[in-house]
Amino acid sequence: MMKILRSNLITGLLLFFINNCFGQNDSINQKYIDPNAPVISFETEFHDFGIIKKGEVIIYNFKFTNTGNQPLIISNVTTGCDCTTPEWSNKPINKGESSQIKITYKSEEEGGDQAKEISVYSNTNTPLKVLRFTGYVDYSNK
Repeated sequence: MMKILRSNLITGLLLFFINNCFGQNDSINQKYIDPNAPVISFETEFHDFGIIKKGEVIIYNFKFTNTGNQPLIISNVTTGCDCTTPEWSNKPINKGESSQIKITYKSEEEGGDQAKEISVYSNTNTPLKVLRFTGYVDYSNK
């Protein structure tokens, strides 16, 4: 009787761990998949600024098109630091239309290799899209 109980307990725990390990989902990007939903298609999701002099203000536009069937609405754009500021339109972007997210990076506070992320929240089937940029801030006095 104890062997059967122990066997059932081990089997139950094994199934529990397998389900939790392999059944995990990215909950922010999990919902009903609407085939007519807007789709945000960026020209590029990564940009390298190269070498930047200390104090320079760098601007880059992440350009995108709504390749879906419904109007695209960008509800929020966030960054991980005060040195990076996003600007975007809060107007709906219709099917086939293009727009951009303007990123302004101020290189006055940090030196050396920089890697930043921009989180874009929208009404697409995958509501979170992460954009990235890198650069090297040169603090030398050359």
